[in-house]
Amino acid sequence: MTGRLDGRVVATTRDGDPADPLVRSLVADGARVLIWPTLVVEPPRDPAPLEEAARSLATYGWIAFTSARAVSALAHRCGPPGELPRVAAVGKATASALEARGWRVDVVAGGEGANALAEAMAAAAELGGTRVLFPASSLARPVLEESLRAHGADVHRVDAYHVRAAPPDPAQVRADLASGVDVVTFASPSAVRSLAEALGDLAGGLAGTGVAAIGGTTARALAELGVPDVEVGPKSGVEGLVDACVQLTNKEPETA
Repeated sequence: MTGRLDGRVVATTRDGDPADPLVRSLVADGARVLIWPTLVVEPPRDPAPLEEAARSLATYGWIAFTSARAVSALAHRCGPPGELPRVAAVGKATASALEARGWRVDVVAGGEGANALAEAMAAAAELGGTRVLFPASSLARPVLEESLRAHGADVHRVDAYHVRAAPPDPAQVRADLASGVDVVTFASPSAVRSLAEALGDLAGGLAGTGVAAIGGTTARALAELGVPDVEVGPKSGVEGLVDACVQLTNKEPETA
């Protein structure tokens, strides 16, 4: 059985976790995957707020998750799920992580990103005065909090994990590019900035290579650094990012 990316070389700028669903999906579709880890994921610098939130789930009306890592971080501290508040997930990958741990998922955002998640939650129930727990990356932008507060929610954000930039070896990245890379994938603006730090001139370094972004926010971060023609998949999350790689590799080469 052939995959949609057979014979293609795809570089990922995530942290290189062997269990990364992006790597697994790319390999399943036939790609040869190169790992350029741009970020290091660590436990929260101060775990006390997350641990207190895990003990106090009954005081919240909702828990909003925007990553599978946040699911793991909170669930690890909760043990088996009992009576839970309503649970919202930003996309299918996050919802699947919740379901794998036996958590009920009440809402999955139908669009892209934090705004779509807030709108889906507001459509499901009145948010005015409702306490919402948001376990987040230390680098998560405040978009979800702001959107939920605009609907009247009382948002309690806690760091679920700490992310720091760790630019990859520029010599290795340039050597890989010289050997031939079909697509470079980006799953966050932080990864964009980290690879830019490594290469100096990101647009020049990636010239002639397909570039795929997980969503509009990441695509805009690339555009701000001069990277043109970024492909964004038709779906959100990892599935959409893999689809973007397929779309790029299926494009006809431009002729002069």
